[in-house]
Amino acid sequence: MKKAPVYLSLLICIFFWQKSYSQNFNHSESDIKEILSFLADDNLKGRAAGTKEDKKAAKYIAERLEEHGFKPVIGEKPLIPFNLILYRETGYGSSMTIDKKSLVEWRDFMIHPQSPSVEIRAILNNSVSVIKASYDSIPLLAAKHKSGGADAIMIFTGEELKEQRRGGITTLSLPVIQISEQLYSNIKSDSVSSLSIKTVTNQVSGTTYNVLMKYGKDNAPLKVMIGAHYDHLGMGGVASGSMKPRESAVHNGADDNASGVAAAIEIGRLLTSYADSLGVQVFVAAFGAEERGLIGSRSMADTLKKLDILPDIMINLDMVGRMTENKLQIGGVGTFAEAADIVDSVNTDKKFTITMTQDGYGPSDHSSFYTAGVPVLYFTTGVHKQYHTPEDDIEFINFEGIGRISEFISSLIADMSSKGVPKYIKTEAPTTMSRASFKVTLGVIPDFTYEKGDGFRVGSVSDGKPAQKGGMIAGDIIKVMNNKKISNIYEYMAMLSELKAGELLSIEVEREGAILKLEIQL
Repeated sequence: MKKAPVYLSLLICIFFWQKSYSQNFNHSESDIKEILSFLADDNLKGRAAGTKEDKKAAKYIAERLEEHGFKPVIGEKPLIPFNLILYRETGYGSSMTIDKKSLVEWRDFMIHPQSPSVEIRAILNNSVSVIKASYDSIPLLAAKHKSGGADAIMIFTGEELKEQRRGGITTLSLPVIQISEQLYSNIKSDSVSSLSIKTVTNQVSGTTYNVLMKYGKDNAPLKVMIGAHYDHLGMGGVASGSMKPRESAVHNGADDNASGVAAAIEIGRLLTSYADSLGVQVFVAAFGAEERGLIGSRSMADTLKKLDILPDIMINLDMVGRMTENKLQIGGVGTFAEAADIVDSVNTDKKFTITMTQDGYGPSDHSSFYTAGVPVLYFTTGVHKQYHTPEDDIEFINFEGIGRISEFISSLIADMSSKGVPKYIKTEAPTTMSRASFKVTLGVIPDFTYEKGDGFRVGSVSDGKPAQKGGMIAGDIIKVMNNKKISNIYEYMAMLSELKAGELLSIEVEREGAILKLEIQL
């Protein structure tokens, strides 16, 4: 009987010890700054996917994790290579003649690098349209004019022609020839009949990497992935996604997303002291080619699913370096039970001003894991005017804020470890294309990693929406809509803009190599 007070005291001590985990997570601001400074340095030239600087960044991340005792998850190497299309480029040998008069490339015309390689003999303003339009409108204009029966389009953008051989990765629906102001005026004022065009373009592929390392026992009750993409926009350019596409400069991406990588490594470091006692195995992942359409995280999610080692929860950090007014945004709290309660509980001490959203989708790497059936949480401090510009640099970073977020997430994981494996909940996907532009929606999210040019692949399908009711599933490749061939996302969007509520839409999809016909009521 005399031992009872001792046991009671021990239980009380254990209780308060468990509740005070958050106080034991003390971030290292110097470590965070060192990592972020390396990744956002001019020497890495913006970490564009497929460059030597991109690989240098991946190796550095792996080395930092190895210092904290992390080991490779797959095989013996932490860097997992994968291939991707880097860009399309204008080749040599393109030509254009009007009424048998040869024109000069880069003076009179230039071939858009995302054009298909073709040879065309046509009648101007019959099968080849001549228009004035903005550069940014080219993909949708190409899709619409192809739908209208055009063989090519000639566009004057209002700007001087500049030699620009590289473009994005998507092949346009038809050849696009950008023309000079003088040629545009001549065509509009003169009677032109015959036209001959030869376009030469090439697809350039390359290799980039995911980094994946683990700490803790393989049989741990809870497997948690902390993830962040490490790539950025390189030197910018019109096809890079830069908000200043005409400016060639290093896009250091200090916030996007060197901040997320620094936080992920710091969280990994903080958890190493408690992983075994908490019963947690920690994966830290750094994804390549996120800026190219979540290609790295999709590749990793697919690989881990095949190996049956998907994490029990994926926590994504994308742009966590610009905290102001103590504000923190957390997405995915509807993807597993008690998520919001756990966040609120941990925040009792942390006192962030938190905005929460429910769904697990979105334009960042957590979406790849959520569509694979993994509960997710997504952390960000939000966008800012330096987003995707050369000005996203280290002087704007709130290092103390990154540290506090790292402590918060570490405490969150410690709290989760006592509640068992989170149960996946499917949330409704947000509409990705506004009804202001489209009168109908199928209820699908695109797979932006699919660039074969033979269809539009569905990334996920929302429950209760027309596509799901009509039998469409994630992974289907839409080939034909109402007897019109669909080659890419732009042709899908052009077709969608023509549809009205109440129509019966006929769709042909490719599923596991077979062509299926679906009827979807809009």
